[in-house]
Amino acid sequence: MLTPVRLDDPTPTSLTRGGALAVAGLVAQGVLRFATSWLVGRLAGQGELGIVASAIAAATILALLWPTSTGSAASKFLARSRGAGSIEQTQSTAAHLCRRMVMTVLLLAAAAIPVWVYLDGGSVPGALAVALLTIGYSGYSFTRGVQFGTGHTARATGWDVLCVVLGLATLTLMLVSGVRGVALVLPLAVAYGVYAVAGWPFGGRGRPERTQRRELDGFVALGAVGSLASAGFLQLSQIVARLVSGDAGAGEYAAALALATPASMLAVSLTLVLLPALSETLGRSDDEAFRARTDRANRSLTVVVVVVFGVIVLCSRLLIGVVWGDDYAGAAPVLAILAVAVLCTNLGVVAVNALTARSQRGMAVNVAASVVGMAVGTVTWLVAAPTLGGVGVAFGYFTGTFVIAAIPIAVAWRSGGHRWAGLYGKVAAALTLLVLLRETQERMAVPVMLDPLLALLFVGLWVLVNRADVARLPRPRRGSS
Repeated sequence: MLTPVRLDDPTPTSLTRGGALAVAGLVAQGVLRFATSWLVGRLAGQGELGIVASAIAAATILALLWPTSTGSAASKFLARSRGAGSIEQTQSTAAHLCRRMVMTVLLLAAAAIPVWVYLDGGSVPGALAVALLTIGYSGYSFTRGVQFGTGHTARATGWDVLCVVLGLATLTLMLVSGVRGVALVLPLAVAYGVYAVAGWPFGGRGRPERTQRRELDGFVALGAVGSLASAGFLQLSQIVARLVSGDAGAGEYAAALALATPASMLAVSLTLVLLPALSETLGRSDDEAFRARTDRANRSLTVVVVVVFGVIVLCSRLLIGVVWGDDYAGAAPVLAILAVAVLCTNLGVVAVNALTARSQRGMAVNVAASVVGMAVGTVTWLVAAPTLGGVGVAFGYFTGTFVIAAIPIAVAWRSGGHRWAGLYGKVAAALTLLVLLRETQERMAVPVMLDPLLALLFVGLWVLVNRADVARLPRPRRGSS
C-alpha cells in the first residue's frame, strides 16, 4: 500500500472477490459521506448541514465535468490493455489520462471559486474550500478507477479505510473546536487528496497513438456529459432544494439524501468490477461470455436492490426518527421518494455498463438517456418545486431517473437478446406494491413501529416470486477468508 501503483504488474481479480472488496471500500467511503452529514446535522443544525451539503454538491458537479469520467476511462481502458497483454499500452494510457486530469482539475478548481461565490452570496474563503474539495474529489475518482482497472482492488480498499479514519477524525476536531460553515468540507478534501496521492499512477509513460488518444478523449467527453446529466442531476437536486427552501430546507433534504444514497454503493461497487470484467471479455472476443455475465449480473443486482430500497421506502419514517430526530420529521416523505428514484438508478447500472463496455455508440445511448432524463426532471422541478418544496424536488429527481434508467435497459435488453420480460414485470409489480403500502401508512396513520412488519411482508413476497434468482446469488465458499 505504501508503494506506487504498479502498471507493469497486472493483478488478476475474480468478479466475486473484486465485488466484495469494492463493496468494502465503498462502504468505508459511504461512512465518510454519511458521518460527515450526520455529525454536521446533529451537532451544528439543519442550516449548517444545508450549507455543507450544497458545497459538496457544487464540488461534485464540477468534478463530473471531466475527472470522474477519466476514472471510468482508466477502469475500462487499463483493463482492456491488460486483457490484451500489453504493458506498454497500459503505461501510455495511464500517462495520457494523467496529463488530461492535471489540466482539467486546475481549471475546474479555479471555476469553483466564482461558482461558490455566486451560490453562497460572496464568501471567498468558502469558495477556496470548495475549490480544494473539487481537487481532492477529482483525484480520488481518477485514482480509484486506475486501481480497479489494474486489478489492485485490495490496495484501493485499504486506502479507502485509512482515509475515512483521517477524514472523520479531522471533522470531529473541527466541530468540537466550534468551526462552522463551508470550512467543514475541508476534512473531505484532505481525505480525498491523500487517497489521490496514494493511488496516482506514477509509472505511466509514453504517448498513445493518435487513434487511441481520440478514443480515450471521446470516451471521457461523452462520459462527462452523461455523468453531469445523471450523477450531476442528483447533486443539482440538493442545490435546487436550497434555492427553493433555504438553508434549513436544504438541510432536511440533505438528511433524506444521506439515507437514500448509501445503499446504492452496491451498484457502484459492481460498476467498478463489472466494467473492467466486461471489457476484458470483449478483449478476448468472447461475446457469449459477455452476454451471460451481463444477464447474471443484472438479475442478481435487481433481486438485491429491490429488497434494500423497498425496506428504506417502507421504513422511511422510522429511519428519519432514529437517525436524525424529531426536528427532521418532514424529511420522511422526501426519503421515500428519493429511495424509489435511487432504486431506478440502480436498476439501470448493469445495462449502462454493458453498453459502455460494448462501444462508443453504446455510451452515446447512455449519455442521450441522461440528458433526456435530466430535462424531464428539470421541467418537473419548474412545476412542482416552488409549491411542494423538498417533496417537489425529490419527485422531479424521480421522474428524471426513471427515464435515465429505462432507456439503457431497453437498448441493452434488445441488443443483447436477453429474456428480461418476466424480471421487469415483477419489478413493476413490486413498485406498485410499494406505493400502495406507503399510501396505507400515511392514510391509515399506521404506527411507526409497525413499519418494519410491512417491510418484512414486502421482502417476503419479493423473495418468494424471485426464489430462482435468489438461489443463484453468489455465496461465500466454505473455508474462504
